[in-house]
Amino acid sequence: MAIALMVALVGLMLSALLVPMIITQDRTTRFDSTRVQALNAAQAGIDVTLGGIRAGVTSGIGDSSKLPCGPESGTVNSTGVAAYSVVVEYFTFDPVSEPYPSTQAMRCITGYGTFDAASGATTPGFGRFTSTGTVGTATNGSTAGRTLTATYVFRTSNVNILGGLLQISPTGSASLCMDAGSPTAPAGTAARLQPCSASTPPAAQQVFAYRTDLTLQLLSSITAANLNGLCLNSAHAPAVSGDAVQLSQCGLLGLPAAYTQQWSYNDNGQYQAAQSTSAATGTLPNLCMNVSTQAANQAVILGACSSSWIPSPSIGPGAAALPQWINNDEFGRCLDVTNQDAGHAFLIDYPCKQNPFPGEKTWNQLFQAPAIPAGQASVTGQISTNNGQRYCLTSPGSNGGYVTVRACVGGALQTWTIYGGEKSVNYSAKYTVVSGSLCLGLSAPNAEVSAWSTIDVETCTGTQEQKWNAVPNVLTSVLENVHEK
Repeated sequence: MAIALMVALVGLMLSALLVPMIITQDRTTRFDSTRVQALNAAQAGIDVTLGGIRAGVTSGIGDSSKLPCGPESGTVNSTGVAAYSVVVEYFTFDPVSEPYPSTQAMRCITGYGTFDAASGATTPGFGRFTSTGTVGTATNGSTAGRTLTATYVFRTSNVNILGGLLQISPTGSASLCMDAGSPTAPAGTAARLQPCSASTPPAAQQVFAYRTDLTLQLLSSITAANLNGLCLNSAHAPAVSGDAVQLSQCGLLGLPAAYTQQWSYNDNGQYQAAQSTSAATGTLPNLCMNVSTQAANQAVILGACSSSWIPSPSIGPGAAALPQWINNDEFGRCLDVTNQDAGHAFLIDYPCKQNPFPGEKTWNQLFQAPAIPAGQASVTGQISTNNGQRYCLTSPGSNGGYVTVRACVGGALQTWTIYGGEKSVNYSAKYTVVSGSLCLGLSAPNAEVSAWSTIDVETCTGTQEQKWNAVPNVLTSVLENVHEK
């Protein structure tokens, strides 16, 4: 009997010891389980909100009035206790790069859409999700919730779409542009000057694309019956002074119908004609698109190069390629040493210079830099141009200051970090060129060169003006920077 009582007593003592351990283990297991479920619920909230954004389309085009303004909330399934609550904010700039506080988010009103009071923009570039997942009530060992944040990059369709105006550099107050007379002008139509269209979008008969084969194509001439469209062409081959500049059938892109459709934007802002040997030698005749007087309805003809032109940035970069550095916002313009003067006080973003033979492009748009090794995010080194002497891109070291070129001496102000499009690179940093903590970008035109943006260094924000030589799909939508808060 005594032994039986002793065994019972020991059992009771062991039970007393094990019960707290079992309760603790149960709570730990419950806590771990609900933490996983809460994380899944937070992710579900991001997925649901992302679906709402992607569903906000009209006729295949995103409609900002249909964007979810939030907060969004719901349960993971109809029978479960896992739930989410999501705050969604919209920004014109990457909120990760500053990071921007919520006070700088765009206003979002359900049914009306987004608006940024500072810039007047109505289309967001980025969305930021803050999603909290919970599992029932945070008692008896369950988690109080877990929070995920993520950034969504919108894919926009107003960047890198070729098509812009060809304005002649004004000699008076009139603003005159190349005009085909009609969006459906037939082959043989002569180009004339007309008042530049002020509508948005511009009048179709004034919208041209500068293509990679140096042809200037009237975009509205592309139809189901004429997929190659019509291009500006000299009336004779070879071209002679007095020839009308007129529309003729374009060849396949990369195979112009004739060398008489190739136009090289030169150092003086003129569209210069080609000759049959230009692709091999780079030699161009002294024949450019000119007008005898700047007046409405004046015919554009070929003659000794005199008239200069101011193409819209959106007309395109033509055949520009590295070592030319193309800005991704003004994507028809390239980094340029002003007036070919290495001692100039500032650089400009000038229309990309062209020649059928790439080796004949002018030195002041040719900038050499170390290549980014395959698989790496960036490379650091000097960016230089050469006019018999090597000159290096030089930062002023201060936010908003002008970038220059100076004799290469080394040092921090001539050292740049160049980022490529490697997927490991955060979106806001892709294709940026950084000196210290400042990005190579664009500033307002200087009074000396009022038609062209100047080059500066500025706080990195991930905007298109801070991206150089970016691939066309840099704006592909993507969800990134997902992490637990």
